[in-house]
Amino acid sequence: MRDMAVVVKQAENPNDIKTFVELPYRAYRGEPFWRAPLRLERSEHLDPKKNGTLEYLQPTFFLAYRDGEPVGRIAAFVNQTHLQHHADQTGHFGFLDTLEVGDGEVVSALLSAAENEVRAKGMARIGGPYNFSVNDECGLLVDGFDSPPSVMMSYGREDLPDLVEQAGYAKAMDTYAFRYRMGETFSTPRFVSRIKKRFDDDPSIMVRPLDMSRLYEDIALIVGIFNDAWSENWGFLPISDEEAKFLADSMKPVLQSESLWIAFIDDEPASFTLMIPNLNEATLGLDGRLLPFGWATLLYRIKVAGVKSARIPLAGTRKKFHKSRRGMTATVGAWEACLSAQHAKGVREVEFSWVLETNKDLLGLADIYDCDRYKTYRIYEKAL
Repeated sequence: MRDMAVVVKQAENPNDIKTFVELPYRAYRGEPFWRAPLRLERSEHLDPKKNGTLEYLQPTFFLAYRDGEPVGRIAAFVNQTHLQHHADQTGHFGFLDTLEVGDGEVVSALLSAAENEVRAKGMARIGGPYNFSVNDECGLLVDGFDSPPSVMMSYGREDLPDLVEQAGYAKAMDTYAFRYRMGETFSTPRFVSRIKKRFDDDPSIMVRPLDMSRLYEDIALIVGIFNDAWSENWGFLPISDEEAKFLADSMKPVLQSESLWIAFIDDEPASFTLMIPNLNEATLGLDGRLLPFGWATLLYRIKVAGVKSARIPLAGTRKKFHKSRRGMTATVGAWEACLSAQHAKGVREVEFSWVLETNKDLLGLADIYDCDRYKTYRIYEKAL
């Protein structure tokens, strides 16, 4: 079959987009560490009527065919927000998957299609993968193939990094995923305990959980903290109002009051920690389908049986409080409140991701908590 020519076509109609969404389920079904995401969520992620962020991305979706059968996919787009902040003439690719292992011909053809697309839009470089931005799933797994990904983290197959590099791509940045095992008895590291005591003794610093009756307001509040906290980081993109609403809508079915903790200094929102249940644990065996009985299974696993693993995808402290005693105290207050509350609900393993390889503060925090760095994701770039 490999002697058949590869043809790349733009996915333009609803049937093409359905094929685009379905391809990973065909490609990875049966692989031991593949965790099928919910098909409904993946479809909405690609739907401009549901995901308002696509309006300024205007992505182009491509499918690779061999002998008339779809064998790969990729998306290409120019992120206007990225260009406004970085002015680097860089377009992006994402959603790179192939049906067969080691199919370099398909990878090369798909990347060429993405390169041509962003070049035609005036870009001088291309980077990725991003699904769709640095605030979504991003990076290609290059280390840690012996375990499944956590929720909203990319699945990776060992053949892809080499094939991408053979197409002329080089490392731009690595990000890490850390695993924190809490055990049956909740405990706090000794160093953190000293800071936690400062929190307990300082009435000007307080934390509260998410107020579900004002979900959108609280999500907007933490987005404001996040956009300030990480504004000087590599690749930073602010979370827009549209993204904040999409984030709230996407997480609403699984969020609980104890999922998000916000710290205040003198009544000013200063820091937050957000933890979400690992849906990849809850959806195991559903093949991404909620019908006919997937809803019942999913709700039982989340609401009744409970999931034992979770992920911290977002956390941050306003820059004005960085490197300050009260800032550290507020950060620890939110972090510990979140961990303790989720432990009480049965969570025993937490993924802390992703973390830039250059972020010394978060790498130090992971070390303090004796976290296991168990996955590495790589973002690539190429001059056009």
